[in-house]
Amino acid sequence: MKTGLGIYKKYRIARAFISLLRFELKKRLVGFDVANLYLQRVDKYALVMILKKNGAQIGENCDIETGLAFHNCRNYKNLAIGDNCHIGKQCFFDLKDKISIQNNVTISMRCSFLTHTDVGSSVLKKKYPKSLQPIVINSNCYLGASVTLLQGAWLEEKTFVAAGALCKGRISAGKRIGGIPAKEI
Repeated sequence: MKTGLGIYKKYRIARAFISLLRFELKKRLVGFDVANLYLQRVDKYALVMILKKNGAQIGENCDIETGLAFHNCRNYKNLAIGDNCHIGKQCFFDLKDKISIQNNVTISMRCSFLTHTDVGSSVLKKKYPKSLQPIVINSNCYLGASVTLLQGAWLEEKTFVAAGALCKGRISAGKRIGGIPAKEI
């Protein structure tokens, strides 16, 4: 027999809605960058609501933790997350280009996704011009804590990435990789 009146769920929804209103108010009054910083402090239910309202595609049954940081964006349309995904606390998303996370992906805490390189006005600019590429994580992948995916990283299905790895380029399906740079282990 189910007990209770669902008060906690109603409270959670109301609190998420208030956070969404605060985000929208900050966005309109002081700009998107300030509102974007506010996202790091909202709870996980409000976070999903705010991301969806501002262009992100998020599937069903996702567990997206708090403290996420988003960089190089004016909205979240470059973020697509499939069904049944987990994203751990304090992950960093550079949304200059698209980040696509397919179904059943687990991303542990403090992972970084860097879609562009820009050396600014440095003398290195001639040798390393500005570049950007999307990041794709196919279904059923696992990323351990503090993994970094560089621009153009493409993880095929069932890839296991060990904690602390630095990934770039295409990684074949079913591989277990780790290290800097990431290699099969």
